[in-house]
Amino acid sequence: MSNLVPVNVQVPAHLASRIGQPSALAQSMAGGLGNGGESVPRISIKGARFRIVEGDTETVLDTTAIDVVIVGANPRLSKTWYAKAWTPDSEPQAPECFSLDGVSPDPQSTQPQNDLCASCPQNAWGSKVTPQGQQIKACADKKRLAVVSADDPTGPTYLLEVTPAALKGLNQYQKELAHRGIAPEIVKTRVTFDTDASFPKLKFGFGGFNDADAQEAVDPLFGSASVKEITGESTRQPVAVPQAIAAPAPAPVAPKPAVKVAEPEPAPTPAEPPAAPKRGFGATKQAAPKAAAPAPAAAPAAPMAAAALADSIAALVGEVNSDDA
Repeated sequence: MSNLVPVNVQVPAHLASRIGQPSALAQSMAGGLGNGGESVPRISIKGARFRIVEGDTETVLDTTAIDVVIVGANPRLSKTWYAKAWTPDSEPQAPECFSLDGVSPDPQSTQPQNDLCASCPQNAWGSKVTPQGQQIKACADKKRLAVVSADDPTGPTYLLEVTPAALKGLNQYQKELAHRGIAPEIVKTRVTFDTDASFPKLKFGFGGFNDADAQEAVDPLFGSASVKEITGESTRQPVAVPQAIAAPAPAPVAPKPAVKVAEPEPAPTPAEPPAAPKRGFGATKQAAPKAAAPAPAAAPAAPMAAAALADSIAALVGEVNSDDA
């Protein structure tokens, strides 16, 4: 047993009752590991750098280590197959065949290779040979994790895909947590790069326990629909396009005289609301707003103005009395 998780770690009082208890998340992390392009926000490791990808925006973090809280894990391995071999100059693209559950191709696969992953020739060892002559599978196994920033647990939830080379390290990490009775959902996981690898390869280690506020923030995420969508556990079925039903032809009606209606003036274009501050990884600390200068005290009314106001009130009262007479 290595030292990925300290042996004599001090457990906080608010988490003591959860030590040694069964963890569904731990089982999901271990699922598919054995012993040995998407619309959701995700963490890319291209070029051995952490990159936050949200839509068309990519933010490169200026750190090679991040602390996350794992809030979900697909119990099965996902699979991806590309028709073309990858090169450093390759443009990012979706795989031609992929599976989120490791059972059958996803309905959105453009070139499904088989009806079942287990019997697919691309999933067999030796279906691909690396430039170094190593026989591997043409269809790569990955582990889909849903994570939040340990420093901003109420921020966005990200997809983190663990590539084949890092699966063994992830499995070892969760085993050491389980050996000490620690559920992965109550700790910070430190994710770094293996500097001995010639390609981007992740390493996982213990980063400390969650504090009470962080634990309260992440507990509702476990098993939620949004997390299952990220991990690929939601049921995905092809969308059926409804067929338009022809309506019966209307009976001919005598045309009515055209009535000219005044066109309403166009409504003014509303001002765009200010952009929301960035959350999660890569968020910048905002400077404290400057205190507003105190408003100048109102100058006292001139005596002449007060006298004129009193005369006006007296005249108004006189008019009212004369009306009542």
